[in-house]
Amino acid sequence: MEQNNSKIFRFNEKTDYIFYLSELITDLIQKKDRLTNYHSEIELIIKNNPNAKFINSELYDSISDKTNRLFQYLFNLIGDESKKAVSYRKFRKVLYKQRNLLNISLKELTQNENRILSDFNSLRNWGLHIPESLYLQKRVFFKMSSDFINANKNIIPIPQYDNFEIEFLIKMKDEIGEVLECCEKILNRMKTDYSSLIGQEFRIEYENNLVKPYIFMKAVEKSWNAQNGKNEKI
Repeated sequence: MEQNNSKIFRFNEKTDYIFYLSELITDLIQKKDRLTNYHSEIELIIKNNPNAKFINSELYDSISDKTNRLFQYLFNLIGDESKKAVSYRKFRKVLYKQRNLLNISLKELTQNENRILSDFNSLRNWGLHIPESLYLQKRVFFKMSSDFINANKNIIPIPQYDNFEIEFLIKMKDEIGEVLECCEKILNRMKTDYSSLIGQEFRIEYENNLVKPYIFMKAVEKSWNAQNGKNEKI
């Protein structure tokens, strides 16, 4: 059924489920591969500097920024519950509910898989806003009383650091490892679901392309227009 101007992906026939899940799998593998590369990059830095106590702030910020961007994408892709958003958590509930209608055999998610989906949802929600508790805890940590604030209110200091303690990088490496492990478990479940959905085994193939055409962004533009109720230009 035509869904060009819809804000919500509607499942009307089996091929809709097949397409949606294949896109989830593709997206997860692509982002997981990039995160794996960043993990290897950090491991190499630590390996080549075994006695380092600090890491240059510009280098750390660069790694942190791109890593956190992928974290947020993966947390959304896997754990989002928003009505108009793509996510495996939402899709799996629909697929399981419709399993008899689709005439497929589908097992319930394991306790560990459900925990990952729940954790990713919480992490996704955490990352979408800056909690006021951060300000509260900072004020407590630095013992910033009302008298102290009043005495220093004529200056707002902007902290800058030439270096970070190496523990920041080590902790990031560990966090990436944990996220990758969770992603692999969910990816395996996605693959099992896909086999059940199509009724046969399948394979993952990497396509090597010289250039990604910018015209692909037309789909993003159309999605933006649909979300914001904008009419297509003639």
